Amino acid sequence: MLDNFREWLSDNLRYILLGLAILIVLVILFFGIKAITGGFSDKEGKEPAQKTEQEKESEKTGESEGDTSDKDSGNALAKDAHPEVTTLVEAFYTAWGQKDVAKMKELTDAFSKTDETKVTNVDYIEEYRNVEVYTKPGLEKNSYVVFASYDLKFKDVETPAPGLSVIYVYQNADGKYLIHNDESDADIQECIEKTRQEEDVKELVAQVEKALNDAIEGDESLKKFEEELGNKVNTAIMADNGEMLTTTDICNMRLKPDSDSDIIAILTKGEQVKKLENADENWIKVEYQGNEGYVHSDLLQ
Repeated sequence: MLDNFREWLSDNLRYILLGLAILIVLVILFFGIKAITGGFSDKEGKEPAQKTEQEKESEKTGESEGDTSDKDSGNALAKDAHPEVTTLVEAFYTAWGQKDVAKMKELTDAFSKTDETKVTNVDYIEEYRNVEVYTKPGLEKNSYVVFASYDLKFKDVETPAPGLSVIYVYQNADGKYLIHNDESDADIQECIEKTRQEEDVKELVAQVEKALNDAIEGDESLKKFEEELGNKVNTAIMADNGEMLTTTDICNMRLKPDSDSDIIAILTKGEQVKKLENADENWIKVEYQGNEGYVHSDLLQ
């Protein structure tokens, strides 16, 4: 029997070898194809993973944008958000309408002689009505850039004129809120100017301007008053000490604030003098070519 098997094996060896060869080729082809398709499969499998990473980045970006939005909303113009600030500003404008200089000094950290003159000499203001207080964060904690809108009632004019002012409020070491009244503080002025450029502030300014224009168009007496306002306001009296003023006509610079006082110099129209201080509502102490004297306020601008 063994001899028969050997004889069969001998007769069929070449077929067996051929079959094995074919089988090996098939195996190689099978694993080769699998390897190739598996490669594509791996690549396709990685794409969703890569997409997931991109989605994660997108989510991070979204979170970042959300954080910015929250920050912006935290910096949004807020109406009556701080009762102490609202009370302070309302009291300030009430005092201004009443020409209560003592009260205004109490509410501010500085109130110069020029400020007093601005308040006491402007006799056409009757009162500030409907004061509304909007705030934005200032440079430090418990400090604010404040936009105060109001209706300004002028004497002998029935319709109030809508207006808007910007001031800076902070809390001092004693915990008291005060209006910062020193315009020489560059950092605060920069903060104020930057805040003016923010969109919600621009929107508020536009609203007040529209309200003012509507009021002017609706009341002829208010329109006429606004047109003449420039002539009623003595800009020289309201100018800060140290500013340069210009003579509006030929005038005398006198030794004392009196029209009968000695003349120090005769100034031609267009001469520039340095303002030193307001002597009273009619005379301004000035410096001209190294000399100090007094010029009538109506002759300066």
